[in-house]
Amino acid sequence: MTTRYETATAEVAAELALVEEHPFVRTILDGKLTKPVYAAYLRESYHLVHETPFFLSAAASYSRDEGWLQDWFLDLAIDERHHDRLCVHDLRNLGLEPADFLGSRPGLGTWTMVSQNHYLATKKDPAGIIGFAAATEGLGAELAPKAAKALVQYPFTHDALSFLKVHSTEDVEHIEEVKKAFERVAESDERYELMVEIWKFTLRAYAQLFTDSVERGEHDAQLAALLGEPATTAAGE
Repeated sequence: MTTRYETATAEVAAELALVEEHPFVRTILDGKLTKPVYAAYLRESYHLVHETPFFLSAAASYSRDEGWLQDWFLDLAIDERHHDRLCVHDLRNLGLEPADFLGSRPGLGTWTMVSQNHYLATKKDPAGIIGFAAATEGLGAELAPKAAKALVQYPFTHDALSFLKVHSTEDVEHIEEVKKAFERVAESDERYELMVEIWKFTLRAYAQLFTDSVERGEHDAQLAALLGEPATTAAGE
């Protein structure tokens, strides 16, 4: 018997392809990644994971009428704590001072996911965030290990892979918990539709995060200067 999670996975296949087939991913696999683009990716990731425990905690606060769901959000919030520090560690090992680099606003992809989840937690239905978790934990379990393995080919990443390595291991466990929560909430057709919609929105936003990383990494002259890279390298010329 097909589970509702499996049905949802089929429904989001087109959006998942936007992430898995993104030029950023192909660049990593083809050996063409540059240090500025990788640094820009870590910056976008920092802004996303920095906010994650906050909107998960808010979701728990607004789920007080569903004790199991409140506990689920709290457990995940605890697990997601301090992942921003992994990004800081990796950026430092790329030769960047985080205080100089992380002050800029996040790009559209990160901004979309953070805003979406704070809205769901406090204004709509916190359970919708399970759709976000299905997208991100699924990517962490499936795509992150492949990316981490491919990134070993780049000398500049050798001491700057803690963020991806942690996610590629922890998210394998997290996705199983996401599946259980999804099935429980999906007993309501309305909430099922919300979770699938947010799953799709999140995948589109994650593809945008990749685009933001590439564009900012290639065209940010200040980033090139901080890394000691020639401006033409940062511009992809």
